[in-house]
Amino acid sequence: MIQFCEFFLIIQAVFFSALGMSVLGDSRTPSLNAVVRELMNKVQLLNAEAWRNNVEPFPLKPVQSHGQDCSDIRDSFDFDSKTPSGIYIIQPDGTDYPFEVFCEMDYMGGGWTVIQRRIDGNIDFNRAWSEYMDGFGDLSGEHWLGLRKIFHIVNQKNTNFRLQVALESCDDTSAYASYDNFWMEDDSRFFKIHLGRYAGSAGDAFRGYRQEDNQNSMPFSTFDIDNDGCSPFCTINGSAVESCSTKNNKTGWWFNQCGMANLNGGLLEPDSSINSHIQWDTWTQNGMAVTIKSVSMKIRRAYNPYFK
Repeated sequence: MIQFCEFFLIIQAVFFSALGMSVLGDSRTPSLNAVVRELMNKVQLLNAEAWRNNVEPFPLKPVQSHGQDCSDIRDSFDFDSKTPSGIYIIQPDGTDYPFEVFCEMDYMGGGWTVIQRRIDGNIDFNRAWSEYMDGFGDLSGEHWLGLRKIFHIVNQKNTNFRLQVALESCDDTSAYASYDNFWMEDDSRFFKIHLGRYAGSAGDAFRGYRQEDNQNSMPFSTFDIDNDGCSPFCTINGSAVESCSTKNNKTGWWFNQCGMANLNGGLLEPDSSINSHIQWDTWTQNGMAVTIKSVSMKIRRAYNPYFK
């Protein structure tokens, strides 16, 4: 197979050859637009072949990262300087490649790496396992960072991460849930989640009220990779459920028969009765679960890296 970079050099040569002949008015040469269309079709075919073979269509260039994670970036600035929130390039310790994340530098002292955000329903969280592995969405808006990337961040050597869940209700009330010692197992264990002590105002929905609600130490599930403990089915509110992901609009989460938390559920429309909305069912008002308008999940180092 011709190497991708060689292929594009060939395309470039053919393109400029066609351009020169067109300028010279060679009557035997097809129009420049036709040549461009043909070349673009070849590029699309090459990209499709690269996708099938799980190969990057363009060679990766070395990229200079800003730090190992958003906490590292914050701590690299002078104490008195203002570090802006935004998209940064990070390369966690032990990883071979950098990637982009959104760093929240204005929330509770800054240094937070955003791993999930729901605000307006523009991004569909009905996704297969492969997409939850790699991530999707817009880092500046709604997105899921990706299980692989989250794993690489929280499993760096000599680090300890805190998970912060920030919730906002439809009447603009805010609440949060915080967990220390947050980490995940690798893909061979389906990214099992591990959470330390809870603190906050929204209740500990990850663990729930009963053992069968406890999602801590559960593997991640999607509609095509089912690890939710419903074998062959669970009974939820008197109904048989074979897949918690399918019940929750085919979204991915650390389900356990199905549990009291699912921050990847659909945004609930005001006139909708669908039960696949964003869940944090320990956050209640007048005995009823609060309807959640927006949520973000973010992580930060739980110690100062200058004092290892």
